[in-house]
Amino acid sequence: MKANAGGLIEGDAFIGRTDKIMEIWNTLERRSIVFTSERRVGKTSILRKMWEKPKDGWLPILVLVESVQHPVECAQYIYREADRLQIRSPEKVWAGRLKEAYNSIAQGKWGNWSLPEIRSGWKSLLKNLIEDIAEHTDVRLLIMLDEYPHMINNIITANDKGAALAAEFLDAWREIRQAWGGDAGRVRFIFSGSIGLHLVLDELRKVSGYKGKPTNDMEKISVSGMTRDEVEMMCRKYLEEEGIQRIPETEFDLRMAELTDGLPLYVQYVCEQFQIEGVKSVRPKDIDKVLDEMVNASDVEWFRDADDRIQDYYTRLCKDEIAYHILDELSRNNDPISEKTIVDYVKSQMELGSDREARDVLDLLWQDHYIVRDTSTGSRRYGFKYKLMRRWWHINRG
Repeated sequence: MKANAGGLIEGDAFIGRTDKIMEIWNTLERRSIVFTSERRVGKTSILRKMWEKPKDGWLPILVLVESVQHPVECAQYIYREADRLQIRSPEKVWAGRLKEAYNSIAQGKWGNWSLPEIRSGWKSLLKNLIEDIAEHTDVRLLIMLDEYPHMINNIITANDKGAALAAEFLDAWREIRQAWGGDAGRVRFIFSGSIGLHLVLDELRKVSGYKGKPTNDMEKISVSGMTRDEVEMMCRKYLEEEGIQRIPETEFDLRMAELTDGLPLYVQYVCEQFQIEGVKSVRPKDIDKVLDEMVNASDVEWFRDADDRIQDYYTRLCKDEIAYHILDELSRNNDPISEKTIVDYVKSQMELGSDREARDVLDLLWQDHYIVRDTSTGSRRYGFKYKLMRRWWHINRG
């Protein structure tokens, strides 16, 4: 099988993640989900797999909402996907109620979603849309909105009324979940995104005083590296099936899992380089060589996403400088270091109003999957979540 690092992974090219997908489906029996992790870990591939092969009794709708600037656009995107799937009742096309609601607002021809009166009537359209789909399907409905936090951020920053509109939109989704939720609810949602929703909500609270808790009825699930068995499966698919021998196999697979943190993107990248080189055999040391070159290469930009997020979202919260100091210090250490050591280092680099400022940013970085927290010794210690990211940061930013 040809590796395709950074490309769309679907169908038979999707390998592993069986336990994570089962965890998600089991959770959906009880409640909706906020699905989060950093970029390039495989969230969208997991959602696509769930869309391609849903659990019996479920109908999934997957919509990418990264470019949405207004709530009515989100309703329009969901409608288009449902229409493409031709969701119908035995008696009529499912969109009957939606069209009635649309025409009562627009008093005109169906289909022009950009009309001012349609944009202002988005809440009625959204609720009628979800109700109509749910009532005219014989199975449970799963609506997956990929890059949901990015959409909320777009709405906040669209204009000077964006914050109020975003708050209303968040609350509307909560009302919809409450109407169709419950233990045996007809509708479930997955809000997925690589931007932490907590960052977007912090900004919304900062600019508008928003006090809502729009997702506290949802389960939070994150995804990280694959299991060693799944890494071994990828190595067999991308190397053995392509005539590339692993010497010795067990040691090679363990080294791959360790150095890539089990992240499928980087496993694919290493295997792709071996395929491009046309080698007939590879050893554990060859993995080290490829990854060393990757973290030093200017044309491999995947790691820069983490840096860009701090420049963007943390800067707006006035927490970027502290975040950079923390990550710089952690990048110089292979092992986790104590919270006190980190706070003292930040204080040595800049003036803080209180230690709490540094601790708050540590918590943000932890929620955003930059770092992990270890409390096994009775105190808090932190380190980079992924070895590869620590290496890249130390070389390029630290």
